[in-house]
Amino acid sequence: MNDSARFSPTTLAVLIPAAVAVLVALPSIGNGFVYDDNWVIEGHEVVHSLSAPGELLRAPYWPGGVIWRPVALMGYALQWAIGDGSPLVFHGASILMYGVLSGLVGLLAARLFDDRIGVFAGVLFAVHPVHAEVVANVVGQAELLAAIGYVVALLAAMARSRNENVVLRAGLLIAACSALAFGLGGKEHVVTIPGALLVVWWISGRNRSVPFHVQARREWPVLAGFVAVIGVYLIFRAELAVSVTNAGGVAAVFEQRSALGRGIVMLPVSLIWLRVLFVPIWLSADYSIQHLVPQPNFGGVHAAAVLLWTAIAVLAWRFRHSMPALLAGCLLFAVMISVVSSVVVPLEILFAERFLFLPSLGWAIAVAGVVLSVREHPVPRVRQVAWAGAGAVAILFGVRAAERATVWRSNDVFFENLSKDAPLSYRGHWAAGVDAFQRGDSVLGEREMRTAIQLNPHRADLLEQLGRIYAASGRHEPAIPLLARAVELDSTLLQSSLALAVSLARTGRPLEGLDVLDQASEIHGEVPGLLLVQGEVFKRAGQPRDALDALRRMIQHQPTVWRIRLMAAEAAALAGLCEEAYTHLDAARAGARGTGLTDVEAVSSWVANGNALCK
Repeated sequence: MNDSARFSPTTLAVLIPAAVAVLVALPSIGNGFVYDDNWVIEGHEVVHSLSAPGELLRAPYWPGGVIWRPVALMGYALQWAIGDGSPLVFHGASILMYGVLSGLVGLLAARLFDDRIGVFAGVLFAVHPVHAEVVANVVGQAELLAAIGYVVALLAAMARSRNENVVLRAGLLIAACSALAFGLGGKEHVVTIPGALLVVWWISGRNRSVPFHVQARREWPVLAGFVAVIGVYLIFRAELAVSVTNAGGVAAVFEQRSALGRGIVMLPVSLIWLRVLFVPIWLSADYSIQHLVPQPNFGGVHAAAVLLWTAIAVLAWRFRHSMPALLAGCLLFAVMISVVSSVVVPLEILFAERFLFLPSLGWAIAVAGVVLSVREHPVPRVRQVAWAGAGAVAILFGVRAAERATVWRSNDVFFENLSKDAPLSYRGHWAAGVDAFQRGDSVLGEREMRTAIQLNPHRADLLEQLGRIYAASGRHEPAIPLLARAVELDSTLLQSSLALAVSLARTGRPLEGLDVLDQASEIHGEVPGLLLVQGEVFKRAGQPRDALDALRRMIQHQPTVWRIRLMAAEAAALAGLCEEAYTHLDAARAGARGTGLTDVEAVSSWVANGNALCK
């Protein structure tokens, strides 16, 4: 008996795609922490310890951000603990997860149709080069976890519909809802699963000659459970991530646009989806607004997109009986792309290859269904050409995917490739600049960040970051125009306002700095950081009593910080309040004990001997 005979066809529909996925992704095993990994993994202290699981459940996905993905964060923390921060563990886990997911895709397609479609759909999913962005860098695990939860939930729902045992049906319902919760904790676009469930009900009922309404009436607890889990998730998300739909930002072209208006903007982008899925030759880790120019007004390319999608829909419906996998795959693609298409919820960017990761499951099923339909073709030559062509495409896709996996080898390799793939990407130049500054190359860092600002001069966060870098290094003159423009674009940027006020004060313009602080206080109120800056700016403006008043209020918030006490001592001395100056000096000396008293003693000497008001 040969080896293949030892396995059932359905088992092969799992094992073959899983093995192919691992083989294709294996070149990424030597990758390091690259690009977004540097912030979400290396720079996110919460994932460096498993001792506070409650914090992992509450923490934002991005440090200081608003996106909530607790399962992804807990996965990162576990891998960090296992490998002591080694990227090898993370990439090994990503490869294994990709193998598991590809096997699950094969199983889902086999359960929906037949084992041959399962094998081919799973392999198509496993070899697609567009998945490299997800599998080859660590933060892509959020996509992997979400997709695994999504597919397992659908498989559990399908198993329940085919089982009559009451206890087992209840267990499968719990398993499906648990898998959904798991997927939601990986990434938020799993909320589309109720639509996918309806598609699965239609296909499952069709296979067993059960009308859709009968299937839905019998299995409604699954849909109700899914809706309940999503509702609980959205409540927690609203509480922990500021709002239900907050995705970290909204692209300027989507502002003040309805769902219909956003759909018009996305029509040309949808053609890129098809190009990337069917002809993944030119790929990029970034599709910036310079490379993908928004087209908000309906025109020829929009009409072409409408015609193309209409043709696909008509063909899928026309051949729904002879090629049901085509219609099912198209429906699943439409459901899975809905959230990341920016039509339902506006996102910060128009397109990223990772947006197609889960929807490509529907694409793989549709393509597999079309290719395998040639088994019914009466001409042997046509069948041979179709199979040979499909095999060649799968091999070419796999080679391209394996080659692309090494793009995330290191930041240097990544930025080199990004500069070729997307030379006008402001995100690429910005990230390269940050990386250069972290490596101590301030000349390259400044040049790259300046280039990013030139490419996208309307991003307040870019202006703020370079401005604060200048200010922190004492280069206040070049910091001022950057910080001023950042505050002009976004008046809620408190740190930009504070840094701008300090830079103005230290370049001899303290009154302008006070105006900036007045505007900031109207928005943010009397927060500690603002009080501290007021203390310095008032002092430089020759208003020591106002400086002291601000520092007194600051001390109420942070009474044990000795440097604040030191600033208060200086202000009190300048105001002629010698007794208070010495009181603050004593508190500063007590607070700084054991840390080195150079600053305290210098100010003590100045107050006691150098300031005429306190001699």
